[in-house]
Amino acid sequence: MAISSLGVGSGLALEELVTQLIQAERRPKLESLQERQNEVNVSLSGYSKLKSELSKVLDSLETLRSSRDMNARTAIINGVSPSSTDGGDEDDASTTPTNQYLSATASSNAAAASYEVSVEALAQGSKAKSAAFTGTDQVINSTAGTLTLATANGDSSFSINVDAGATLSDIASAINNSNDNYGVSASIINTGGANPETRLVLSSSVTGAENELVVTNDNAELDAVSTVASGAGAAGLTIAAEDQASDARLNIDGIDVYSSSNTFTNAIEGVEINAKSLSPGDPQTLEIATDKEGIKNNVKDFVEAYNKFVDESNKLTKVNVEGTSGALVGDSMIRGLSSGLNNIIGGAVASGETGFKTLYSLGLSFDSEGKLEFGDEGEAKLDEALSSDFNSVSKLFSNEDGIATQLDSYIKQYTQLGGLFDSKEDVFESQKENLTQERERFNRYMENYEKNLREEYQALDSMIGQMNQTMSALQGQLANLPGFGGS
Repeated sequence: MAISSLGVGSGLALEELVTQLIQAERRPKLESLQERQNEVNVSLSGYSKLKSELSKVLDSLETLRSSRDMNARTAIINGVSPSSTDGGDEDDASTTPTNQYLSATASSNAAAASYEVSVEALAQGSKAKSAAFTGTDQVINSTAGTLTLATANGDSSFSINVDAGATLSDIASAINNSNDNYGVSASIINTGGANPETRLVLSSSVTGAENELVVTNDNAELDAVSTVASGAGAAGLTIAAEDQASDARLNIDGIDVYSSSNTFTNAIEGVEINAKSLSPGDPQTLEIATDKEGIKNNVKDFVEAYNKFVDESNKLTKVNVEGTSGALVGDSMIRGLSSGLNNIIGGAVASGETGFKTLYSLGLSFDSEGKLEFGDEGEAKLDEALSSDFNSVSKLFSNEDGIATQLDSYIKQYTQLGGLFDSKEDVFESQKENLTQERERFNRYMENYEKNLREEYQALDSMIGQMNQTMSALQGQLANLPGFGGS
C-alpha cells in the first residue's frame, strides 16, 4: 500500500524535515537574487531621475543657445513689460500685459524704437436691414429662386435655394443653416407696439471696407431680401452708413494706417498690433526693445534646472558611513558627466567680449555643493550686464563656443535617443532579464530538488514502516511461545 504522506509509515516528522531542507536550500539563493534585483532597480531608477533632471537643463537652454532668440524683441506698452512669453513661432517675442486699447508682439527683426499709437477706428462687418414685413410667416416668393450672399471683392460667397412659397422665416433659416456660409447671420426682429413690424437683419462677421455684404438674386420676387434688385423696383435690404463694412485705423506717430481686421501686421515692420478698443486722441506709448527681462528669466531658469540636477546627482552619489549611500556611488559615468558640466559652466568662452567671458561676469559662481548661486550682490550684476552690454551677454551664451551652445551639445550625448543614458539603461534592463532567467532556472532546480528529496524520504519512510510491521509480527509470534508469554 502506497504511503500518502511522509512520516505516516515510520511515524517520524519527515514532512517537517523535508520542508526545512527545502527552505534551507531555497532561502540563500532567493535572498541573493532579490538583493541583486533591488540593486538593479535602484540604479535604473537613479539613472531615470538623472536623465529627467538633465533633460530639464537642456530645455532651459533653448533660448540661451540661440542668438536669434537671445536678441528677440519685446513690445512694451506705456512702460509695462510683458508678463509672459508667447509659445508660438521662435521669431515671436512676448505679448504685452493687458491693455484696454491694444496689444502687440515683435519679431527679432523689429527695430528698437518707441511709437505713439492710438486706435482711431475698429474694423467692422456689414449689417443690412430690410423694409417692414407683416410677420415671419409672410410668403416672399411664389416661384423658386436663388439668393447669393458675397463680399464686395468677391473673395467670399455662398448661395441658397429659395423654394416657391418660402416665408421670411424660411429664408432666414436657410441662410443660417447653409454649410457654405462664410460668416453671415440672419435674424428677425419683431418691433411690437401699436404698429408692429417684422424686419430681416443680415450681419456679416467679415470686416474691412472691401468686404461689404452684397445680396443678389435671380428672381425679382426676392428683391425684398436683397441689397441689389434684379427687377425694376428698389432692393429691400439697405446698409446705413454707420453699418457699412469698414477698416480698422491706427494713428502711429501722426500717420494713419489701415487694416481690414483689427490685427495690423507690419504696419510697423516686424511688429503685430491688435486693436482692442477705441482710443482716439489718447495715444499709447509702444516701445520695441530687447527682451532683457525675458533673458534674465531664462538665465534664472537655467540656474534652477542645473541646481536641481546637482541636488539629484549629489543624493545618488553620496557616500554615507551609516550604510545608506546613494544608489550610484562610484559610478564612473556620473563622475564624468558632472566633471564635463563643471568644466563648461566654469570655463571661459574664448570668443566672448572682454569682461564677459565667464558666468562670473554675471555674478554667478559655484557653492560648496557644486550648485550655481548669485553672489552677495544678488542679481544686480546680471541686471547691469543686460542693461549695459546685452550683446556681450548674448555672445557669452549663444556663440559657437558659448556656454549654452557647448552645454547643449554635451548634454545631448547623454539624453538623446540611443545616447549614453539609454545605453546604460539597456545594460540594466539586460541584467534584469538575466536575473529573471536565473530565477526561472533556480525554480526548476528547486522543483527537481524537492521531487528527489521526497522520493528519497518516501522510500525511507516506506522501508521503516515495513520494518515496524515485521517487528510487530515477530513480537506477536514470540508472545505465543512458551516462556515468552505472560503465564
